[in-house]
Amino acid sequence: MSSSDIDDNSIVINDLPNDTEAAIRYIKTLLPATLNDTFKYPPIVFIHQLKDIIHNETLINKELDILKNQCKIQLLTIGVSDTSSALILYEDYVKYTLNIYPENCCVKKFLNIIIPSIKSFLVEKCILRQQFKLQQYEITELINCGLLLIRNQESYWVSFPSSGSFIKRYNEGRKYIIQIIKRRKFQEILENDLEVRCAKVSKIKELGFKYFLHEIKGSEDIITMNTTSGCLLRIS
Repeated sequence: MSSSDIDDNSIVINDLPNDTEAAIRYIKTLLPATLNDTFKYPPIVFIHQLKDIIHNETLINKELDILKNQCKIQLLTIGVSDTSSALILYEDYVKYTLNIYPENCCVKKFLNIIIPSIKSFLVEKCILRQQFKLQQYEITELINCGLLLIRNQESYWVSFPSSGSFIKRYNEGRKYIIQIIKRRKFQEILENDLEVRCAKVSKIKELGFKYFLHEIKGSEDIITMNTTSGCLLRIS
């Protein structure tokens, strides 16, 4: 086939999202959006959510590495752990953060130069000082803006504005759902029944029931079984 045979509207295969990116974008749609397609919280996606959609951990890890190297995602740790448990699309990370700090020079440098270069969810203080020439007041500014969390005297975790508020809402909602299942006879419940129980609970509605459901089903806390009545969730 010659180049003249290729239609101008042809799709370039390499531009198509891989399975993991498609799953990330699906999870993002589960979060309630406000006006102008903005989010009250950044559209964080948990690794466990991906595992519930793509039942191949090796593939997920491989494709996450590809997305990380392409600067399409920013890995995160939710809490204080040296394990990456969540991520956010880089485009969403930039959009959400600049919506809060539109004129902050330190923030812009962090988003446009530092994050694409380190490709990690933690960064050493010496890297910020030596490679990126940040002064201490600039590092302090990034901490105050919520983009860095202190790991120890020599390093930081990459974070996001209002991370404390998001984590609190997430932990409250997740705990509520787990407690519902634990209180049931045999510590199990049908997925449809669980959704009904959670339908009017504000701490669930704020992030969305299915958002929580994918994370819980993808974790090791729950065993799922298909039955004639639907999916059964049981505490492992």
